[in-house]
Amino acid sequence: MKKIIFVLSFALVALAVFSYDKAKENDKLALALSGQYAKRMSDASEKLDELNIAIEKSLLFNESDGSKKAREDIWRLTSDIRGSIDSLPLDASFSTAWSNYLSRVGSYAKEADRLSNSGDFEKVMGKASKNLQLMSTDWQVATAGLVDGRYSMNEWVERLDAKSSDVDWSQKGNSVKQYTESDFPLTASESDAMKKKDLQNITDPEVSKDEAVSIFKQVFPQVTNDVIGVEKSQPGAPYPFYHIRFASNQTVGYIDITEKGGHVLSYLADRPFGEPAVSFDDIKQRTEEFLEKAGYRDVVFEEARENSNAWHFVYVRVEPLHKAKVFSDVIHIKAAKDTGEIVGLNAAEYIRKEKLEDQPIVKINWKTFFHNGVKVEKEELAYVENEQLKQRLAYFLTVTKEDESGIGTYQVLVDTETKEVIKTEKLF
Repeated sequence: MKKIIFVLSFALVALAVFSYDKAKENDKLALALSGQYAKRMSDASEKLDELNIAIEKSLLFNESDGSKKAREDIWRLTSDIRGSIDSLPLDASFSTAWSNYLSRVGSYAKEADRLSNSGDFEKVMGKASKNLQLMSTDWQVATAGLVDGRYSMNEWVERLDAKSSDVDWSQKGNSVKQYTESDFPLTASESDAMKKKDLQNITDPEVSKDEAVSIFKQVFPQVTNDVIGVEKSQPGAPYPFYHIRFASNQTVGYIDITEKGGHVLSYLADRPFGEPAVSFDDIKQRTEEFLEKAGYRDVVFEEARENSNAWHFVYVRVEPLHKAKVFSDVIHIKAAKDTGEIVGLNAAEYIRKEKLEDQPIVKINWKTFFHNGVKVEKEELAYVENEQLKQRLAYFLTVTKEDESGIGTYQVLVDTETKEVIKTEKLF
């Protein structure tokens, strides 16, 4: 009995010692984390001051290396500060708003050479400088507790809770959002991109629930005998649509159809797959027959990928004037290898249809445009987004270049008017 009591007592003492050591270890870890976070917050504060000085320097010059150097510092510092903010234990809405504002400041400085009016830079960065001074003060007040050691790690985390916080994080985040909206309002291109994303450009008449079901039966007659539910999208959705669920034999799935115009947004059929039995060429032919029947008559095949059960096809819209591919307007289709039937479709990007503008097509001598040894294998025209989110007509080139490791194949997009290289991608 005494032996058992001794063993139990020893175990309790050992557990207590272990718990004490573990607690000390956790305290040390918390202190170490607090120290690291405090240092990052302090670094971010210092860099905020450096950022404001860089902005002030950039406003001293009109066109010179001094302005360029200051703008490079702005880009570097905004990236550094965003990195610090993203890694800190801060209120999510506050850090997101800060990161977004700093991103806009850095991007504006980086793209300043493209401004048509040099006075715009001085006007925008002048406002940004004033706002950054206010934001820097807010930042120092908001982070002081952890930087000066007044709060432990646990107390800091609790302080982020809106109920127990002595800092109105939401208000501070909203202030930064207001700075973003006033200093860097959305450009026309960015605004158009947002509208397309939300399908705000659709002006087609609305279709009823019964009409949406009829469209479904017309496009996918093989699975529409057993519609088991039709629901409207929730209030507040970016674009209203009908969500139609169906079940047919061993297949269950859904289709989403826009309320405006009755456009098919997406379709998915889930069923068991058998062994592959239909050739690629036959599946591709059936897919293109389906596209024709469904009214997608202005698209061309672009690429195909496969897995064990299905082929995944990408079709691109072609604008009629230059026969140029519009890479922002695509349809994704999934076709089963066992039967060749369509089991998935996503046409949201196609529905958004870009508004395209004609532009001059300057003839380019590719032999002088590229280095020796670069061979243009294929030349097409395509509309693509540039860095300013504008759709530009471009030469869509497939080129090869032989080097020590073999022959490399690249896709190159070159603006037909400005000769700017919009994108270069190595294929293999």
